[in-house]
Amino acid sequence: MPSTRKKKDTHEPMIMLSYKDLVRRIGGKPPQQVKKGDPEWEDGIKCIKAYHSQATVLSRADQEGMRYIIKRLEYVIPPEAEKNSMLHPLMSREHCSWKLNISPSWAIFIILKTLYGTALPEAYLATIRTAFHTTDLNDHTHEYFTIDGTEPAEPAVTEEDHPMSVGDKAGISKKTKKRNASAIDIEDGSYSTNKHTKVIGAESLSLLVAETNNEDRPDPMAIQVQLANAVSERQTVEGVVCGCTIGNLQQTIDEKLEAMQDALGKKIEEKFAAVQEDLERKEKKKFEAQTNELQTMMREAVKFHGEALTRLAELAWQRPVAPQGADV
Repeated sequence: MPSTRKKKDTHEPMIMLSYKDLVRRIGGKPPQQVKKGDPEWEDGIKCIKAYHSQATVLSRADQEGMRYIIKRLEYVIPPEAEKNSMLHPLMSREHCSWKLNISPSWAIFIILKTLYGTALPEAYLATIRTAFHTTDLNDHTHEYFTIDGTEPAEPAVTEEDHPMSVGDKAGISKKTKKRNASAIDIEDGSYSTNKHTKVIGAESLSLLVAETNNEDRPDPMAIQVQLANAVSERQTVEGVVCGCTIGNLQQTIDEKLEAMQDALGKKIEEKFAAVQEDLERKEKKKFEAQTNELQTMMREAVKFHGEALTRLAELAWQRPVAPQGADV
């Protein structure tokens, strides 16, 4: 929920977000960085800027909530929700929380207001006002960027705007190779085989041995290039495996969460049906009791009526007969 005052320094650092956190994860495929021009880019940048404007006055839970939504691209507007915010998955989640008597999420409200602006339904805004006493979002972006380590929402300069020359790419390639080579202890033409070279593989090592000079000794330059390439390949493979593992884990979590939500929905329906059945049973018993009471009263009334008629008949028979010609 929104903080009512400026956040003080705490042991927990501020959660940082930038365009680098927009990563597409599909099934078991490696993560893909969302780039300018992708369908998730424009709204993603808007949501990150909205986070920057609110981060310094957000609770830790709301910071984590916005990060979760943005990093998982849950802000994306499906086609059916482009003109109707009630059909957005985040709004559906809020509606489900309302049914379960759970307070709305301030983090989700910030995202939805960023996406739809004044098009949000008044009923939803009223719910937010009831829970948080406001729907205003003041801009605190300048406070966010006074914190060390912050990055802009989007890159200031892209490769498309300023194409890199061949010479620049070659320079970067040389620096990369030099950095990779230093990581495995290549210095002044000498080399040492440590734990990094053990995992490179037999094929890469055989190529290193094949590169020799006329003195039948390893060529340092050839070794440097081969080891740098091997390390780069190893890092690529590890990245792919890590990406697949994370993707599978997230898919499993999503499936379990969906199953838990379905199970919870079924339990709620069963509980509601049981309560309704119990009420109907109690009403039926009450009606039956009232019916029995009325029937008893009717029987008593009929009995009393019969007794009254019998008594009148007896009195009529007991009355003496008047003499003829006498006044009655």
